[in-house]
Amino acid sequence: MNDGHMSLGKIAKICNVSRTTVYRWIINGHLKAYSLPSGHFRVRPEELDEFRQAFGIPMEAGGEQAPETTSPTPAASDTSPEAAADKMRVLIADDHEDMVLVLRKVVERYLPDAEIFTAVNGVDTCVSVGTVKPDLLLLDIMMPGMDGFAVLQELLRRSELSQSKVIVVSAYEPFDRVEEIARLNPQVVYAFRKPISVEPLGDKLKEIANVIAGS
Repeated sequence: MNDGHMSLGKIAKICNVSRTTVYRWIINGHLKAYSLPSGHFRVRPEELDEFRQAFGIPMEAGGEQAPETTSPTPAASDTSPEAAADKMRVLIADDHEDMVLVLRKVVERYLPDAEIFTAVNGVDTCVSVGTVKPDLLLLDIMMPGMDGFAVLQELLRRSELSQSKVIVVSAYEPFDRVEEIARLNPQVVYAFRKPISVEPLGDKLKEIANVIAGS
């Protein structure tokens, strides 16, 4: 065994995620790994570097120097540093393209100056948060890879999201479980049941934007 190859625990520390998230990255084919006779996974440093560069994952503070990374492409057209500094950053996480399009149109209508990013499953959402550092996350619950409950638990423990707000948009049943999570997590400001009503969601977006602008 090569002692330079990394365990799930070490990768979790480097990427500032849980061991469960690293495990899911591996079993879903996002991060290349090999298995020891004991059944434990190990990852070669070059494979982790390639994964982090592909998904734009920064190195955790106190870790080794991070390689140059690429950021996810925002849906908004103006990505200059000066413009981005003044824009509200919105991350839409949903595995249905038509729902992403609907939510994007609502954000564009009610928050025309927002910078919009998208993620298509739970793993992508966890990866994107570290790079995007969204002011607002629109989160589906039923997504492949990691369901929204696991994603929410993972995201709310991360420092990148400590000042972020979350709106859950879901068709999950029983919906009262979703509403209970919203009540228990102060960062979850509202839970909308699918299919959404555009105007109530738009009003909530403007309300959150005003709170963020005034903070």
